[in-house]
Amino acid sequence: MIDNIRVLHVISSMGQGGAERQLLELVKLNKNHAICQLTSDNSYIKEVKENHITIFDLKIKKKSLNILSLYKLFKVIKYYKPEIINTWMYHSSLLVVLLRLITFNNRIPLIWGLRCSNMEMSHYSLFLKIIVIFCKYFSMKPNIIINNSKAGLNFHKKIGFKNKHIIISNGIDTNKFKPNDQFRKAFRNKYKIHKDARVLLCIGRNDPMKDHSTLLKSFKQIRKDFSSVILILAGLGTENIKKINGMITLGPRHDIEHIYAASDIIISSSAFGEGFSNALAEGMSSKLIPIATNIGDSKYILGDVGKIINQRNPKELYCAIKETIKLDKNIFDNEKILARMRIINNFSKPKMVSEYKKLYSRLIDKN
Repeated sequence: MIDNIRVLHVISSMGQGGAERQLLELVKLNKNHAICQLTSDNSYIKEVKENHITIFDLKIKKKSLNILSLYKLFKVIKYYKPEIINTWMYHSSLLVVLLRLITFNNRIPLIWGLRCSNMEMSHYSLFLKIIVIFCKYFSMKPNIIINNSKAGLNFHKKIGFKNKHIIISNGIDTNKFKPNDQFRKAFRNKYKIHKDARVLLCIGRNDPMKDHSTLLKSFKQIRKDFSSVILILAGLGTENIKKINGMITLGPRHDIEHIYAASDIIISSSAFGEGFSNALAEGMSSKLIPIATNIGDSKYILGDVGKIINQRNPKELYCAIKETIKLDKNIFDNEKILARMRIINNFSKPKMVSEYKKLYSRLIDKN
């Protein structure tokens, strides 16, 4: 397998998110890869520097695709001379295709990486809707399209994305996301959480997709029945969610493994759009029992562990949380073990990296 292929990854930004985390994990193990971000937002700057990752910043204004943007990208490609270009999500995918059309240069193999599934576009801007429409129109231009979930592949085919689609599931760093008693004690002490309290955790930005409102309705009822249960929300914008009794809102955090270690149950309450939930898999890798709505590949991620429920159903979510909290301690602890083993056996980082390398090698051999 060829390991020295020069790959340029183009992404909207390196702000906090599942796609950004996966890209970082991939590039950390491939020193001949570089990242080009369209807008300036590097939440992972510390890891980027520690791992000596080459990163280009186009400093494009948000919601802006113009000739200057294309010229900046052209200069980066000319300088870096990649053998493959791998885009991540819609904005970067469209920008690279437009550049190829203008320059008449299709010699470098192009991969599109699409991450979401059944998006409800009514919640988002006209600009994003236009980007998706153009991506659909140009979907035959890349050499191949990678989806990170079965649901995402089916969704994009259904709305008219053509071309060859494959699936490469997210890979979880099971050495990083694992139980840690020291982290658990320190975090619980800091936030005055009793050592025996059951802690629910939901990781995700404050976005209609994540449907925090359903989770909060369920949690209010849970607190009436179990006054010691705590709910932690972490992710961009969660610090702005109105607090209720027993809830801790953390906003964006870089010590996410500490938060997993302090928790017991990982919840994904997403109403739509989820492809492969990194938070769900990372939580399970950290020995948290999962409860998730049947969106994207959540059912596939859980396998026989935890509970799958319908979206936008506070009563069903309440029942799932209640049943999990009331489990006998031995069964509860065993479910935690099974959750971690599910990720180790099926969604490890080495497996994900290997699949990307095989794809890059095939494209180079064909070219």
